[in-house]
Amino acid sequence: MFDNEEYAHGRRRSVDVGGLALALGNQALGHGWGGWEEVQQGETRYAELLSQMYTQTQTTVDPRNMNLSPIQIPPETRLRLIGALDGWHFEPHKLPEEEVLYCAYILFESLFRRAGMHYETGVALADISIFLRHLRLLYCGQNSYHNFQHALDVLQACHAFLCAAGVVPPADVLYRDEGPWEPRRRGRTDHLAFELSNMDLFALFIAAIGHDVGHPGLTNLFMKNANAPLSTVFDGKSALEHMHYTILIHAMRQHGLGALLDKPKVGQSFRKSLAGIVLATDMGVHFEFMKNFALLANGRDFPLDYKRLLFCQAIIKCADISNPSRPPGVSHYWANALMAEWTSQASLEKHLHLPPSVQLSSNPLGQVQGQIFFIDTFAKPLMDITARVIPEMQRFADQCTTNLVSWQKEKARLTGPCDQDDVSPSDFPPPSPRPPQDFLASFPLTLPTFALGHPDNSHLLPWQPPSPFRPSFDSEGQRADASPPDSPAPSVSSGSFVLASPSSLSFRTVSGVNKNDAATAMRAAYQVGVRKKRSFYNRYSWTSDLSPVASSPNLVVAAIPKATVLVADTVGTVLVGSKAGNETPAAIGTVQ
Repeated sequence: MFDNEEYAHGRRRSVDVGGLALALGNQALGHGWGGWEEVQQGETRYAELLSQMYTQTQTTVDPRNMNLSPIQIPPETRLRLIGALDGWHFEPHKLPEEEVLYCAYILFESLFRRAGMHYETGVALADISIFLRHLRLLYCGQNSYHNFQHALDVLQACHAFLCAAGVVPPADVLYRDEGPWEPRRRGRTDHLAFELSNMDLFALFIAAIGHDVGHPGLTNLFMKNANAPLSTVFDGKSALEHMHYTILIHAMRQHGLGALLDKPKVGQSFRKSLAGIVLATDMGVHFEFMKNFALLANGRDFPLDYKRLLFCQAIIKCADISNPSRPPGVSHYWANALMAEWTSQASLEKHLHLPPSVQLSSNPLGQVQGQIFFIDTFAKPLMDITARVIPEMQRFADQCTTNLVSWQKEKARLTGPCDQDDVSPSDFPPPSPRPPQDFLASFPLTLPTFALGHPDNSHLLPWQPPSPFRPSFDSEGQRADASPPDSPAPSVSSGSFVLASPSSLSFRTVSGVNKNDAATAMRAAYQVGVRKKRSFYNRYSWTSDLSPVASSPNLVVAAIPKATVLVADTVGTVLVGSKAGNETPAAIGTVQ
Protein backbone atom coordinates (compact mmCIF):
# COMPACT_ATOMS: atom_id res chain seq x y z
CA MET A 1 0.00 0.00 0.00
CA PHE A 2 2.63 2.47 1.06
CA ASP A 3 5.42 1.11 -1.08
CA ASN A 4 3.49 0.77 -4.34
CA GLU A 5 3.53 -3.00 -4.35
CA GLU A 6 0.34 -4.78 -5.42
CA TYR A 7 1.81 -8.11 -4.49
CA ALA A 8 4.12 -8.94 -1.63
CA HIS A 9 5.54 -12.37 -0.92
CA GLY A 10 2.96 -14.11 -3.11
CA ARG A 11 -0.11 -12.58 -1.47
CA ARG A 12 -2.36 -9.95 -2.95
CA ARG A 13 -2.24 -6.57 -1.21
CA SER A 14 -5.44 -5.01 -2.53
CA VAL A 15 -6.08 -3.54 0.91
CA ASP A 16 -3.90 -3.06 3.97
CA VAL A 17 -5.60 -5.82 5.91
CA GLY A 18 -2.59 -6.27 8.16
CA GLY A 19 -3.13 -2.89 9.77
CA LEU A 20 -6.78 -3.74 10.31
CA ALA A 21 -5.87 -7.12 11.73
CA LEU A 22 -3.46 -5.61 14.21
CA ALA A 23 -5.98 -2.95 15.13
CA LEU A 24 -8.70 -5.49 15.83
CA GLY A 25 -6.52 -8.17 17.36
CA ASN A 26 -7.58 -7.62 20.98
CA GLN A 27 -10.77 -5.61 20.73
CA ALA A 28 -12.95 -8.27 22.37
CA LEU A 29 -15.43 -8.20 19.51
CA GLY A 30 -16.11 -11.90 19.87
CA HIS A 31 -14.57 -13.08 16.63
CA GLY A 32 -11.20 -13.55 15.04
CA TRP A 33 -10.03 -11.67 11.99
CA GLY A 34 -10.71 -14.57 9.66
CA GLY A 35 -14.18 -15.05 11.11
CA TRP A 36 -15.45 -11.54 10.48
CA GLU A 37 -18.95 -11.77 9.01
CA GLU A 38 -21.29 -8.81 9.15
CA VAL A 39 -19.98 -6.95 12.18
CA GLN A 40 -19.50 -3.33 11.16
CA GLN A 41 -18.42 -1.76 14.44
CA GLY A 42 -14.66 -1.97 14.00
CA GLU A 43 -14.63 -2.14 10.22
CA THR A 44 -15.72 1.45 9.64
CA ARG A 45 -13.53 2.91 12.34
CA TYR A 46 -10.29 1.29 11.27
CA ALA A 47 -10.90 1.67 7.57
CA GLU A 48 -11.18 5.39 8.20
CA LEU A 49 -8.13 5.25 10.43
CA LEU A 50 -5.98 3.65 7.74
CA SER A 51 -7.22 6.18 5.22
CA GLN A 52 -6.19 8.95 7.60
CA MET A 53 -2.78 7.36 8.14
CA TYR A 54 -2.12 7.38 4.44
CA THR A 55 -3.22 10.99 4.09
CA GLN A 56 -1.29 12.17 7.14
CA THR A 57 1.89 10.51 5.93
CA GLN A 58 1.52 12.07 2.49
CA THR A 59 0.90 15.47 4.09
CA THR A 60 3.88 15.08 6.40
CA VAL A 61 6.41 14.49 3.66
CA ASP A 62 4.96 16.91 1.11
CA PRO A 63 7.92 19.22 0.33
CA ARG A 64 6.04 21.77 -1.76
CA ASN A 65 5.85 24.39 0.97
CA MET A 66 9.38 23.85 2.24
CA ASN A 67 12.55 25.70 1.36
CA LEU A 68 14.79 22.86 0.22
CA SER A 69 17.84 24.50 -1.29
CA PRO A 70 21.00 22.42 -1.86
CA ILE A 71 23.50 22.28 1.00
CA GLN A 72 26.48 24.57 0.43
CA ILE A 73 29.20 24.48 3.09
CA PRO A 74 31.69 27.35 3.44
CA PRO A 75 35.24 25.95 3.00
CA GLU A 76 36.54 27.01 6.43
CA THR A 77 33.45 25.60 8.16
CA ARG A 78 33.83 22.39 6.22
CA LEU A 79 37.41 21.88 7.40
CA ARG A 80 36.47 22.51 11.03
CA LEU A 81 33.52 20.11 10.97
CA ILE A 82 35.48 17.33 9.27
CA GLY A 83 37.95 17.41 12.14
CA ALA A 84 35.15 17.27 14.72
CA LEU A 85 33.35 14.36 13.05
CA ASP A 86 36.31 11.99 13.43
CA GLY A 87 36.46 12.55 17.19
CA TRP A 88 34.47 10.75 19.88
CA HIS A 89 33.97 13.94 21.91
CA PHE A 90 31.32 15.06 19.45
CA GLU A 91 28.67 17.54 20.61
CA PRO A 92 26.07 18.30 17.93
CA HIS A 93 23.89 20.16 20.44
CA LYS A 94 26.51 22.91 20.56
CA LEU A 95 26.45 23.49 16.80
CA PRO A 96 24.27 26.01 14.96
CA GLU A 97 21.31 24.40 13.20
CA GLU A 98 22.81 24.74 9.74
CA GLU A 99 26.10 23.17 10.84
CA VAL A 100 24.22 20.15 12.19
CA LEU A 101 22.91 19.70 8.66
CA TYR A 102 26.40 20.21 7.23
CA CYS A 103 27.77 17.45 9.46
CA ALA A 104 25.17 14.96 8.26
CA TYR A 105 26.00 15.75 4.65
CA ILE A 106 29.77 15.46 5.24
CA LEU A 107 29.32 11.97 6.72
CA PHE A 108 27.44 10.86 3.61
CA GLU A 109 30.14 12.46 1.48
CA SER A 110 32.80 10.41 3.22
CA LEU A 111 30.70 7.24 2.87
CA PHE A 112 30.45 7.85 -0.87
CA ARG A 113 34.25 7.83 -1.11
CA ARG A 114 34.03 4.08 -0.56
CA ALA A 115 34.64 2.26 -3.83
CA GLY A 116 31.45 1.46 -5.77
CA MET A 117 29.03 3.25 -3.42
CA HIS A 118 27.64 5.66 -6.00
CA TYR A 119 27.44 3.03 -8.73
CA GLU A 120 25.71 0.36 -6.61
CA THR A 121 23.17 2.65 -4.96
CA GLY A 122 22.51 4.78 -8.02
CA VAL A 123 22.11 7.75 -5.68
CA ALA A 124 23.72 11.14 -6.28
CA LEU A 125 25.08 13.30 -3.46
CA ALA A 126 22.97 16.17 -4.83
CA ASP A 127 19.87 14.10 -4.01
CA ILE A 128 21.24 13.29 -0.57
CA SER A 129 21.69 17.03 0.04
CA ILE A 130 18.02 17.89 -0.56
CA PHE A 131 16.85 14.73 1.22
CA LEU A 132 18.75 15.66 4.39
CA ARG A 133 17.40 19.20 4.37
CA HIS A 134 13.87 17.82 4.03
CA LEU A 135 14.43 15.19 6.72
CA ARG A 136 15.60 17.79 9.23
CA LEU A 137 12.29 19.63 8.84
CA LEU A 138 10.40 16.43 9.57
CA TYR A 139 12.05 16.11 12.99
CA CYS A 140 10.33 17.92 15.83
CA GLY A 141 12.76 20.62 16.91
CA GLN A 142 10.81 21.18 20.12
CA ASN A 143 11.89 17.79 21.45
CA SER A 144 14.83 18.19 23.80
CA TYR A 145 16.12 14.71 22.99
CA HIS A 146 14.50 13.06 19.95
CA ASN A 147 15.45 15.78 17.49
CA PHE A 148 17.75 16.14 14.50
CA GLN A 149 20.76 16.65 16.78
CA HIS A 150 20.14 13.19 18.21
CA ALA A 151 19.84 11.80 14.68
CA LEU A 152 23.22 13.28 13.80
CA ASP A 153 24.68 11.96 17.05
CA VAL A 154 23.56 8.43 16.11
CA LEU A 155 24.87 8.81 12.55
CA GLN A 156 28.25 10.03 13.79
CA ALA A 157 28.46 7.14 16.27
CA CYS A 158 27.73 4.63 13.48
CA HIS A 159 30.44 6.31 11.42
CA ALA A 160 32.89 6.09 14.33
CA PHE A 161 32.20 2.38 14.94
CA LEU A 162 32.47 1.42 11.27
CA CYS A 163 35.56 3.58 10.80
CA ALA A 164 37.24 1.85 13.74
CA ALA A 165 36.38 -1.49 12.12
CA GLY A 166 38.02 -0.33 8.89
CA VAL A 167 34.97 -0.63 6.64
CA VAL A 168 34.23 3.06 5.98
CA PRO A 169 36.71 5.90 5.54
CA PRO A 170 37.24 8.59 8.17
CA ALA A 171 35.78 12.00 7.42
CA ASP A 172 39.26 13.38 6.86
CA VAL A 173 39.41 11.40 3.62
CA LEU A 174 37.67 14.48 2.24
CA TYR A 175 40.82 16.49 2.91
CA ARG A 176 42.53 14.55 0.16
CA ASP A 177 41.77 14.36 -3.52
CA GLU A 178 42.26 10.65 -3.85
CA GLY A 179 40.66 7.82 -5.77
CA PRO A 180 38.01 5.46 -4.37
CA TRP A 181 38.61 4.31 -0.81
CA GLU A 182 38.95 0.58 -0.18
CA PRO A 183 38.22 -1.20 3.13
CA ARG A 184 41.33 -1.78 5.20
CA ARG A 185 41.30 -5.48 5.87
CA ARG A 186 44.91 -5.76 7.11
CA GLY A 187 44.67 -9.41 8.03
CA ARG A 188 41.11 -9.05 9.33
CA THR A 189 39.47 -10.87 6.44
CA ASP A 190 37.49 -13.12 8.78
CA HIS A 191 35.66 -10.19 10.37
CA LEU A 192 31.96 -10.02 9.72
CA ALA A 193 32.27 -6.27 9.16
CA PHE A 194 33.92 -6.92 5.81
CA GLU A 195 30.94 -8.96 4.67
CA LEU A 196 28.82 -5.80 4.61
CA SER A 197 27.94 -4.63 1.12
CA ASN A 198 27.68 -1.03 0.01
CA MET A 199 23.89 -1.41 0.12
CA ASP A 200 24.09 -2.58 3.75
CA LEU A 201 26.19 0.42 4.72
CA PHE A 202 23.97 2.87 2.86
CA ALA A 203 20.87 1.41 4.54
CA LEU A 204 22.58 1.75 7.92
CA PHE A 205 23.47 5.42 7.31
CA ILE A 206 19.95 6.24 6.07
CA ALA A 207 18.44 4.43 9.07
CA ALA A 208 20.73 6.28 11.48
CA ILE A 209 19.79 9.76 10.26
CA GLY A 210 16.10 8.90 9.91
CA HIS A 211 15.41 6.40 12.68
CA ASP A 212 13.44 8.91 14.82
CA VAL A 213 11.94 11.13 12.11
CA GLY A 214 8.55 12.50 13.13
CA HIS A 215 9.09 11.49 16.78
CA PRO A 216 6.49 13.27 18.93
CA GLY A 217 8.61 13.32 22.10
CA LEU A 218 6.37 10.63 23.58
CA THR A 219 7.09 6.96 24.17
CA ASN A 220 5.41 3.88 22.74
CA LEU A 221 4.02 3.14 26.19
CA PHE A 222 2.42 6.59 26.37
CA MET A 223 0.64 5.91 23.07
CA LYS A 224 -0.41 2.47 24.23
CA ASN A 225 -1.87 3.84 27.46
CA ALA A 226 -3.57 6.67 25.57
CA ASN A 227 -4.98 4.29 22.98
CA ALA A 228 -3.49 6.50 20.28
CA PRO A 229 -4.54 5.42 16.79
CA LEU A 230 -0.98 4.65 15.69
CA SER A 231 -0.45 2.33 18.64
CA THR A 232 -3.84 0.70 18.12
CA VAL A 233 -3.06 -0.24 14.54
CA PHE A 234 0.23 -1.86 15.52
CA ASP A 235 -1.24 -3.52 18.59
CA GLY A 236 1.21 -1.62 20.78
CA LYS A 237 4.24 -3.15 19.07
CA SER A 238 6.95 -0.74 17.87
CA ALA A 239 4.38 1.79 16.70
CA LEU A 240 6.80 4.72 16.62
CA GLU A 241 9.45 2.75 14.76
CA HIS A 242 6.92 1.70 12.12
CA MET A 243 5.99 5.35 11.69
CA HIS A 244 9.64 6.44 11.42
CA TYR A 245 10.27 3.88 8.71
CA THR A 246 7.18 4.86 6.74
CA ILE A 247 7.94 8.59 6.81
CA LEU A 248 11.56 7.84 5.92
CA ILE A 249 10.57 5.79 2.88
CA HIS A 250 8.20 8.49 1.67
CA ALA A 251 10.81 11.21 2.13
CA MET A 252 13.30 9.16 0.12
CA ARG A 253 10.84 8.93 -2.75
CA GLN A 254 10.56 12.70 -2.88
CA HIS A 255 14.21 13.30 -3.68
CA GLY A 256 15.58 10.89 -6.23
CA LEU A 257 16.03 7.92 -3.92
CA GLY A 258 12.87 6.18 -5.05
CA ALA A 259 14.64 4.46 -7.95
CA LEU A 260 16.77 2.56 -5.44
CA LEU A 261 13.68 1.44 -3.52
CA ASP A 262 12.04 0.12 -6.68
CA LYS A 263 14.97 -1.75 -8.22
CA PRO A 264 14.04 -5.38 -8.91
CA LYS A 265 15.24 -7.63 -6.07
CA VAL A 266 17.79 -5.06 -4.91
CA GLY A 267 15.11 -2.56 -3.90
CA GLN A 268 13.11 -5.10 -1.93
CA SER A 269 16.24 -6.31 -0.15
CA PHE A 270 17.23 -2.72 0.67
CA ARG A 271 13.81 -1.92 2.10
CA LYS A 272 13.83 -5.06 4.24
CA SER A 273 17.25 -4.16 5.58
CA LEU A 274 16.26 -0.56 6.25
CA ALA A 275 13.08 -1.68 8.02
CA GLY A 276 14.91 -4.22 10.15
CA ILE A 277 17.52 -1.67 11.22
CA VAL A 278 15.00 1.02 12.14
CA LEU A 279 12.71 -1.38 13.98
CA ALA A 280 15.60 -2.68 16.06
CA THR A 281 15.88 0.72 17.77
CA ASP A 282 12.74 -0.06 19.79
CA MET A 283 14.01 -0.88 23.27
CA GLY A 284 10.92 -3.02 23.74
CA VAL A 285 12.61 -5.74 21.65
CA HIS A 286 16.08 -5.24 23.14
CA PHE A 287 16.34 -8.53 24.97
CA GLU A 288 15.10 -10.50 22.00
CA PHE A 289 17.85 -8.90 19.91
CA MET A 290 20.48 -9.59 22.56
CA LYS A 291 19.59 -13.27 22.59
CA ASN A 292 19.89 -13.56 18.81
CA PHE A 293 23.11 -11.54 18.65
CA ALA A 294 24.64 -13.64 21.43
CA LEU A 295 24.07 -16.73 19.26
CA LEU A 296 26.00 -15.02 16.47
CA ALA A 297 28.80 -13.97 18.82
CA ASN A 298 29.03 -17.55 20.10
CA GLY A 299 29.61 -18.91 16.62
CA ARG A 300 26.15 -19.95 15.45
CA ASP A 301 26.25 -20.37 11.68
CA PHE A 302 23.47 -18.22 10.24
CA PRO A 303 22.75 -17.33 6.61
CA LEU A 304 24.92 -14.43 5.47
CA ASP A 305 22.01 -12.03 4.96
CA TYR A 306 20.85 -12.65 8.51
CA LYS A 307 24.37 -12.10 9.87
CA ARG A 308 24.57 -8.78 8.03
CA LEU A 309 21.23 -7.67 9.43
CA LEU A 310 22.18 -8.56 13.00
CA PHE A 311 25.47 -6.72 12.54
CA CYS A 312 23.75 -3.55 11.29
CA GLN A 313 21.19 -3.77 14.08
CA ALA A 314 23.98 -4.04 16.65
CA ILE A 315 25.74 -0.98 15.22
CA ILE A 316 22.67 1.25 15.27
CA LYS A 317 21.62 0.05 18.71
CA CYS A 318 25.08 0.82 20.09
CA ALA A 319 24.92 4.22 18.40
CA ASP A 320 21.39 4.94 19.60
CA ILE A 321 22.34 4.39 23.24
CA SER A 322 25.96 5.49 22.83
CA ASN A 323 25.60 8.36 25.29
CA PRO A 324 26.89 6.33 28.28
CA SER A 325 30.00 5.51 26.24
CA ARG A 326 30.73 9.14 25.35
CA PRO A 327 33.03 11.32 27.50
CA PRO A 328 31.32 12.30 30.77
CA GLY A 329 30.40 15.87 29.82
CA VAL A 330 28.71 14.74 26.61
CA SER A 331 26.98 11.85 28.35
CA HIS A 332 25.58 14.11 31.07
CA TYR A 333 24.13 16.55 28.53
CA TRP A 334 22.10 13.84 26.80
CA ALA A 335 20.91 12.48 30.14
CA ASN A 336 19.58 15.94 31.04
CA ALA A 337 18.01 16.33 27.59
CA LEU A 338 16.16 13.06 28.02
CA MET A 339 15.06 14.04 31.51
CA ALA A 340 13.55 17.21 30.03
CA GLU A 341 11.62 15.20 27.45
CA TRP A 342 10.37 12.73 30.02
CA THR A 343 9.30 15.56 32.30
CA SER A 344 7.25 17.01 29.43
CA GLN A 345 5.63 13.65 28.81
CA ALA A 346 4.78 13.27 32.49
CA SER A 347 3.21 16.74 32.42
CA LEU A 348 1.11 15.83 29.37
CA GLU A 349 0.00 12.57 30.98
CA LYS A 350 -1.18 14.49 34.01
CA HIS A 351 -2.97 17.01 31.79
CA LEU A 352 -4.77 14.26 29.88
CA HIS A 353 -5.48 12.17 33.02
CA LEU A 354 -3.43 9.24 31.71
CA PRO A 355 -1.51 6.75 33.87
CA PRO A 356 2.15 7.71 34.29
CA SER A 357 4.50 5.78 32.00
CA VAL A 358 7.82 7.38 32.95
CA GLN A 359 9.40 7.50 36.35
CA LEU A 360 11.22 10.68 37.25
CA SER A 361 13.49 11.31 40.19
CA SER A 362 13.90 14.75 41.72
CA ASN A 363 16.79 13.84 44.02
CA PRO A 364 20.46 13.28 43.11
CA LEU A 365 20.64 9.72 44.43
CA GLY A 366 17.63 8.59 42.40
CA GLN A 367 19.09 10.05 39.24
CA VAL A 368 22.47 8.43 39.83
CA GLN A 369 20.78 5.08 40.45
CA GLY A 370 18.91 5.49 37.20
CA GLN A 371 22.15 6.00 35.29
CA ILE A 372 23.70 2.94 36.91
CA PHE A 373 20.65 0.82 36.18
CA PHE A 374 20.55 1.73 32.49
CA ILE A 375 24.27 1.29 31.85
CA ASP A 376 24.46 -1.96 33.82
CA THR A 377 21.30 -3.45 32.27
CA PHE A 378 21.35 -2.18 28.70
CA ALA A 379 24.32 -0.14 27.45
CA LYS A 380 27.27 -2.08 28.89
CA PRO A 381 26.07 -5.61 27.99
CA LEU A 382 25.30 -4.41 24.45
CA MET A 383 28.69 -2.73 24.05
CA ASP A 384 30.53 -5.71 25.52
CA ILE A 385 28.93 -8.31 23.26
CA THR A 386 29.34 -6.11 20.18
CA ALA A 387 33.03 -5.70 20.99
CA ARG A 388 33.32 -9.50 20.87
CA VAL A 389 32.13 -9.42 17.26
CA ILE A 390 33.97 -6.18 16.41
CA PRO A 391 37.13 -6.10 18.54
CA GLU A 392 37.94 -2.56 17.38
CA MET A 393 34.91 -1.35 19.39
CA GLN A 394 36.48 -2.40 22.67
CA ARG A 395 37.61 1.16 23.41
CA PHE A 396 34.01 2.35 23.30
CA ALA A 397 32.97 -0.47 25.62
CA ASP A 398 35.81 0.49 27.97
CA GLN A 399 34.58 4.09 28.11
CA CYS A 400 31.13 2.81 29.00
CA THR A 401 32.63 0.80 31.84
CA THR A 402 34.60 3.84 33.03
CA ASN A 403 31.43 5.92 33.12
CA LEU A 404 29.65 3.20 35.06
CA VAL A 405 32.41 3.19 37.66
CA SER A 406 32.14 6.98 37.96
CA TRP A 407 28.41 6.76 38.62
CA GLN A 408 28.96 4.01 41.16
CA LYS A 409 31.48 6.22 42.98
CA GLU A 410 28.97 9.05 42.96
CA LYS A 411 26.37 6.74 44.46
CA ALA A 412 28.80 5.72 47.18
CA ARG A 413 29.46 9.37 47.94
CA LEU A 414 25.76 10.14 48.21
CA THR A 415 25.01 7.13 50.41
CA GLY A 416 28.14 7.48 52.52
CA PRO A 417 28.80 9.60 55.63
CA CYS A 418 28.25 12.72 53.54
CA ASP A 419 24.55 13.44 53.87
CA GLN A 420 22.57 14.09 50.71
CA ASP A 421 21.72 17.52 52.09
CA ASP A 422 25.33 18.47 51.37
CA VAL A 423 24.60 18.20 47.67
CA SER A 424 23.29 21.40 46.19
CA PRO A 425 19.94 20.98 44.40
CA SER A 426 21.44 22.84 41.43
CA ASP A 427 23.70 19.84 40.82
CA PHE A 428 20.68 18.03 39.40
CA PRO A 429 18.29 20.80 38.30
CA PRO A 430 14.78 19.71 37.38
CA PRO A 431 14.01 20.45 33.72
CA SER A 432 11.07 22.65 32.82
CA PRO A 433 8.30 20.70 31.04
CA ARG A 434 6.86 21.78 27.72
CA PRO A 435 3.29 23.02 27.99
CA PRO A 436 0.70 20.61 26.54
CA GLN A 437 0.00 22.83 23.53
CA ASP A 438 3.56 22.25 22.33
CA PHE A 439 2.55 18.72 21.36
CA LEU A 440 0.03 20.05 18.85
CA ALA A 441 2.76 19.96 16.20
CA SER A 442 3.17 16.19 16.62
CA PHE A 443 2.10 13.67 14.02
CA PRO A 444 -1.64 13.63 14.87
CA LEU A 445 -2.13 9.87 15.09
CA THR A 446 0.46 9.61 17.88
CA LEU A 447 -1.93 11.47 20.18
CA PRO A 448 -5.05 10.14 21.94
CA THR A 449 -8.18 10.05 19.81
CA PHE A 450 -9.84 12.74 21.88
CA ALA A 451 -6.86 15.00 21.09
CA LEU A 452 -7.65 14.61 17.41
CA GLY A 453 -11.19 15.94 17.74
CA HIS A 454 -12.24 19.42 16.73
CA PRO A 455 -15.45 21.16 17.82
CA ASP A 456 -16.99 21.03 14.35
CA ASN A 457 -15.61 17.56 13.51
CA SER A 458 -15.34 18.63 9.89
CA HIS A 459 -11.65 18.63 9.06
CA LEU A 460 -8.61 16.45 9.51
CA LEU A 461 -6.13 19.25 9.89
CA PRO A 462 -2.73 18.31 8.48
CA TRP A 463 0.41 18.07 10.54
CA GLN A 464 2.64 21.09 10.03
CA PRO A 465 6.33 20.26 10.55
CA PRO A 466 7.31 22.56 13.43
CA SER A 467 9.91 25.24 13.02
CA PRO A 468 13.30 24.09 14.37
CA PHE A 469 13.57 24.79 18.06
CA ARG A 470 16.20 23.47 20.39
CA PRO A 471 15.93 24.01 24.13
CA SER A 472 19.05 25.61 25.54
CA PHE A 473 20.76 24.25 28.62
CA ASP A 474 22.92 26.18 31.02
CA SER A 475 26.20 24.91 32.43
CA GLU A 476 24.33 22.81 34.95
CA GLY A 477 22.26 21.11 32.27
CA GLN A 478 19.05 22.98 33.14
CA ARG A 479 16.75 24.21 30.42
CA ALA A 480 17.19 27.95 30.24
CA ASP A 481 13.89 28.42 28.46
CA ALA A 482 11.09 27.95 30.95
CA SER A 483 8.49 28.66 28.28
CA PRO A 484 9.45 27.32 24.85
CA PRO A 485 7.90 28.95 21.80
CA ASP A 486 4.41 27.75 21.08
CA SER A 487 3.54 25.61 18.13
CA PRO A 488 1.82 27.23 15.15
CA ALA A 489 -1.43 28.88 16.17
CA PRO A 490 -4.01 26.13 16.83
CA SER A 491 -6.71 27.35 14.49
CA VAL A 492 -8.47 25.75 11.57
CA SER A 493 -7.01 28.18 9.11
CA SER A 494 -3.43 27.63 10.29
CA GLY A 495 -3.46 23.92 9.60
CA SER A 496 -2.79 22.98 13.22
CA PHE A 497 -5.20 21.21 15.51
CA VAL A 498 -6.33 21.64 19.09
CA LEU A 499 -6.75 19.42 22.08
CA ALA A 500 -10.43 18.79 22.56
CA SER A 501 -12.28 17.56 25.60
CA PRO A 502 -12.11 13.82 26.29
CA SER A 503 -15.77 13.54 25.34
CA SER A 504 -14.94 14.32 21.72
CA LEU A 505 -14.07 10.86 20.45
CA SER A 506 -14.74 11.13 16.75
CA PHE A 507 -11.97 11.06 14.16
CA ARG A 508 -11.66 14.03 11.87
CA THR A 509 -11.56 13.31 8.17
CA VAL A 510 -9.52 14.64 5.33
CA SER A 511 -10.34 18.18 4.34
CA GLY A 512 -12.09 18.11 1.00
CA VAL A 513 -12.83 14.36 1.17
CA ASN A 514 -16.29 13.17 2.13
CA LYS A 515 -16.15 11.12 5.31
CA ASN A 516 -18.77 8.59 4.23
CA ASP A 517 -17.26 8.15 0.76
CA ALA A 518 -13.82 7.42 2.23
CA ALA A 519 -15.25 4.88 4.67
CA THR A 520 -17.31 3.22 1.92
CA ALA A 521 -14.29 2.91 -0.33
CA MET A 522 -12.20 1.38 2.41
CA ARG A 523 -14.97 -1.06 3.36
CA ALA A 524 -15.27 -2.17 -0.26
CA ALA A 525 -11.54 -2.71 -0.50
CA TYR A 526 -11.64 -4.67 2.73
CA GLN A 527 -14.39 -6.96 1.48
CA VAL A 528 -12.38 -7.69 -1.67
CA GLY A 529 -9.13 -8.35 0.16
CA VAL A 530 -10.22 -10.51 3.08
CA ARG A 531 -10.13 -14.30 2.83
CA LYS A 532 -12.71 -15.74 5.20
CA LYS A 533 -11.84 -18.10 8.05
CA ARG A 534 -8.14 -17.45 7.96
CA SER A 535 -5.94 -15.63 10.42
CA PHE A 536 -4.36 -12.46 9.09
CA TYR A 537 -2.75 -11.40 12.32
CA ASN A 538 0.78 -11.74 10.97
CA ARG A 539 0.12 -9.89 7.76
CA TYR A 540 1.56 -6.48 7.16
CA SER A 541 0.57 -3.17 8.61
CA TRP A 542 0.65 0.21 6.92
CA THR A 543 4.34 -0.23 6.13
CA SER A 544 4.52 -2.74 3.36
CA ASP A 545 7.80 -4.44 4.25
CA LEU A 546 7.30 -5.22 7.92
CA SER A 547 5.72 -7.88 10.03
CA PRO A 548 4.97 -7.31 13.70
CA VAL A 549 7.58 -8.35 16.23
CA ALA A 550 6.83 -11.81 17.45
CA SER A 551 7.04 -11.06 21.15
CA SER A 552 5.03 -8.66 23.22
CA PRO A 553 7.45 -6.09 24.60
CA ASN A 554 7.82 -5.86 28.33
CA LEU A 555 5.90 -2.76 29.33
CA VAL A 556 8.70 -1.33 31.45
CA VAL A 557 11.26 -1.83 28.71
CA ALA A 558 8.85 -0.45 26.11
CA ALA A 559 8.84 2.84 27.97
CA ILE A 560 12.58 3.30 27.51
CA PRO A 561 13.17 5.85 24.76
CA LYS A 562 16.57 4.50 23.74
CA ALA A 563 18.86 6.52 25.98
CA THR A 564 20.02 6.86 29.56
CA VAL A 565 16.89 6.46 31.64
CA LEU A 566 15.63 6.81 35.16
CA VAL A 567 13.50 3.78 35.90
CA ALA A 568 12.70 1.32 38.62
CA ASP A 569 15.37 -0.95 39.98
CA THR A 570 13.97 -4.13 38.46
CA VAL A 571 12.77 -5.17 35.04
CA GLY A 572 11.11 -8.46 34.31
CA THR A 573 12.36 -9.54 30.91
CA VAL A 574 10.64 -11.79 28.43
CA LEU A 575 12.97 -13.67 26.12
CA VAL A 576 11.54 -15.29 23.05
CA GLY A 577 12.97 -18.71 22.34
CA SER A 578 14.57 -19.29 18.96
CA LYS A 579 13.46 -21.99 16.63
CA ALA A 580 14.69 -25.47 17.27
CA GLY A 581 17.97 -26.74 15.93
CA ASN A 582 20.12 -24.53 13.75
CA GLU A 583 17.27 -22.65 12.09
CA THR A 584 17.57 -18.91 11.88
CA PRO A 585 15.62 -17.21 14.71
CA ALA A 586 13.13 -14.50 13.87
CA ALA A 587 14.95 -11.25 13.25
CA ILE A 588 13.50 -7.98 14.44
CA GLY A 589 11.80 -6.20 11.59
CA THR A 590 12.09 -8.96 9.03
CA VAL A 591 9.50 -10.97 7.18
CA GLN A 592 9.50 -14.66 7.97
